[in-house]
Amino acid sequence: MNRFSTRFAASGNRPNCGACIAAWSLLLLTGPALALDAPLSADTHISTVLPTNNFGAVTTLNVGTGATALLRFDLSTLPAATAADKLVKASLKLYVNRVGTAGAIEVQTVNSAWAESTVTAGNAPATSGAGSGPTVAVNAAGQYVTVDLTAQVKSWITNPGTNFGLALSPALSAPGTVAFFDSKENTSTAHVATLDLTLADQGPRGQQGLKGDTGAQGPKGDPGPAGPVGATGATGATGATGATGPRGLTGATGPTGATGPAGPVNVQYVRSTTTLPGGNQGSRFANCPAGKVVIAGGCGHRDFNTAALDIIINYSGPNPSNPSTQWRCILDNKSSDGRAVEAWAVCVSASSVTGP
Repeated sequence: MNRFSTRFAASGNRPNCGACIAAWSLLLLTGPALALDAPLSADTHISTVLPTNNFGAVTTLNVGTGATALLRFDLSTLPAATAADKLVKASLKLYVNRVGTAGAIEVQTVNSAWAESTVTAGNAPATSGAGSGPTVAVNAAGQYVTVDLTAQVKSWITNPGTNFGLALSPALSAPGTVAFFDSKENTSTAHVATLDLTLADQGPRGQQGLKGDTGAQGPKGDPGPAGPVGATGATGATGATGATGPRGLTGATGPTGATGPAGPVNVQYVRSTTTLPGGNQGSRFANCPAGKVVIAGGCGHRDFNTAALDIIINYSGPNPSNPSTQWRCILDNKSSDGRAVEAWAVCVSASSVTGP
């Protein structure tokens, strides 16, 4: 005899037929149930009055006067492959430590990650917002209040990645509510918040069914993202020389260069040869013709023998008294014999000479 029927037999009262049928129908529909508690993995509260403070180690969860409590439960204790439709009921139980202002609280869902040791009002996670969750009255201390969260826990079972926990705040109908609940850090009472789960018995595992027919091919998926750039390949062999390209267009004419200095015009060499008696000193001149000026000149002798050692050139340059047209040589014949000496000038047209 099963437990359900034994409970009736032990009572000593025979149930009426209608109650018996109803009870057996419920047993056949639901079967035996499995009760579990989801462990509380994190709890704290945040305060807009102290927006940079963290309260992860505080022994109470404060709600009201700018405070919001945060809780998160670990659903990994559920049997493997538990489906949402196997959850019969999920109940949140909170122990009321004390009440500042009686009223009601609302249980919202948290939509983003947070950490008990670092969360503050300044970095608070997003929630489902005021008016989005179930409410429960909070009127007196020293007792538990219970909130049905079956629908929310089913959603977490279906989408485990969305389980960021719960947020407790004053209900819209009672915004002045102030209440304090025991946190898991309150070791003196051990009234930690619990999430009680009731699962329908899933029964023994059945035999594996037959392999089904191959389904129809699904639609073509969207192109995947581009892969990373591959490594640079080895340098290829040098290709053959290409054909000579067509001749390029003639470039533009460059700017005209600066005018250079005028070169000598009508250069003429003038030479004057005379005999300088032995033991004498004298001047010899080379004169440029009319219209020309002297630009260079020189002095020397004509004898190709040791006479070169006898002729001393004391001066060779433009004649100071007529420097533009006359070259002057002052010579000294140290020998006792007459020597052939000469003066010569380089003459150019006066119009081709610039400068002083």
